Amino acid sequence: MEFVELKKHLKTQKPNACYMCYGDDDFLVDRAVALLIALAGEPKPFNCVDKEFERGSELIDELMQLPVMSEYRVVVARGKPDMTAVSDYLKAPSSTSVLVLPFYTPHDSWNKASVPAVPSGATPVDCNRLPLNHVVPFVTTLAAKTNAQFDSSAIKTLYDRCGGYMTRIDSETQKLAVLKAGGSVTADDVTSHVKADTEFVVFELCDSILAGNSARALDVVDGMAKNNDLVAAFTLIYNRFRKLFAAAVDPDGLSGLGVKPYQAQKLKAESSKFSKARLKKILDMLENADYGYKTGATTVYDALTCFVAQAAYGRNM
Repeated sequence: MEFVELKKHLKTQKPNACYMCYGDDDFLVDRAVALLIALAGEPKPFNCVDKEFERGSELIDELMQLPVMSEYRVVVARGKPDMTAVSDYLKAPSSTSVLVLPFYTPHDSWNKASVPAVPSGATPVDCNRLPLNHVVPFVTTLAAKTNAQFDSSAIKTLYDRCGGYMTRIDSETQKLAVLKAGGSVTADDVTSHVKADTEFVVFELCDSILAGNSARALDVVDGMAKNNDLVAAFTLIYNRFRKLFAAAVDPDGLSGLGVKPYQAQKLKAESSKFSKARLKKILDMLENADYGYKTGATTVYDALTCFVAQAAYGRNM
């Protein structure tokens, strides 16, 4: 089940025994959990438990209690609950309890988090980053509170600079809506007031390298030095070029790197524009740069600058 389907599901159907909310957008995971907690009626302290459970037996005890003056009791099991106990419980769950299992997945550039191991009887709720078309009405509604309006290019720029993550989109929309209360927010406004997410900047940097635009690539690095985590950038850059190289050498092996089918098609098309030798050379340069700063031979900034200059300049290799 997609996150956007959850609200309608809860309004039109009897809730399921268990929901596993997973994905790389913490904002969406929290919103999904909040929608499920709303099933618990007052008095909330008696009908909703939200905590980490040290023992599986403790979790099951909470699930088997009856709700107080409410149709449902909601139990949110944080952390790493005993999944064996959960699986056993779901074989004969309480009809008045709803178990919620939130799983926050670390961000991974250009990939959605895969579905975790879901016990039989649990309903997975996909809380990965939303596509742009679902973000547009959210931004429009939020901006309307100050009578501000975002044009379509502004929303697209905001989405890209925030990496598609709703936590930042939410806060940056509110900021821009206040700054431009009663007026229009343009793409230039977004560029001026919203710092680009590291993932977005890395995507732009990699494109500049592959296009052989060394001047632009070095400008991006200078901007990253002021606003982004350069160590994290190294990892993101390596991940992208590794997948591009894999797409060129062994396209069928992309699934082993966690790449979804629709993303694999994009990587195959992009990698076909470059020689395997060039992509391998870029990976070798990255490994040398990474080794240099980790051993203290150079700073992170100098290592990244040298790599970018060499990789972009060598567009014809």
